[in-house]
Amino acid sequence: MTFSSSNTEMHATPDRESTREREAGRDLAEALNWLLPIHFFYEKSGLPLPDFLFMPGEEIPYPYRSLLVHSNDMTPTLAAFHHSKLYLEVHEHESSEAFVMRLVTLHAAASDVPVEYGAIAIQLSGLPEEMQAQVIAGSKPLGALLGEFGVEHYGSPSAYFAVPADDRIAKALNQRPGEILYGRCNHLLDREGIVFADIVEILPRSNESEKWVQHVSNR
Repeated sequence: MTFSSSNTEMHATPDRESTREREAGRDLAEALNWLLPIHFFYEKSGLPLPDFLFMPGEEIPYPYRSLLVHSNDMTPTLAAFHHSKLYLEVHEHESSEAFVMRLVTLHAAASDVPVEYGAIAIQLSGLPEEMQAQVIAGSKPLGALLGEFGVEHYGSPSAYFAVPADDRIAKALNQRPGEILYGRCNHLLDREGIVFADIVEILPRSNESEKWVQHVSNR
């Protein structure tokens, strides 16, 4: 498991080795904090995380930049992009009276095509009681439930990344192992600014959309 940043050099020199080690430790702690939900399930399964390369949002290529670099919920964003309602496939979950964590794939209902893979940690307190029961049941994406129950909230992405698909991600998203995918780490906050969900979201590659972007760029 390694983490790196596209705009940070961390090569060691003798006179800066201790500083580099402290900075590397802080970078690792920050990365693990961003990746907390998905790191939990990988650690639980005894699997190493794939190598995440963190980068500024403006370095994410289109069309993935349009899908990731914003503060909106991913569920309605992806539903609009794929012209389909989405349904939730839960691979693993943990829950208590206070929280729910799950490893999931979102699929387009019209085609069954996977459109996102990731993990989420949800604090239940503060959510409407009826909604809490549905969150625990895991029958609908959180974004759909927030809209259905009219819960005021906003997103605050903390990081964007590229990541090579390992076997687990590749299988869930119908990608080739090693395919470079793009994603983000996001927080959802209530109207008082309190975080109630941490999310890691990874998108599959879309050859059709990439070809369209290339065609438009070459005009």
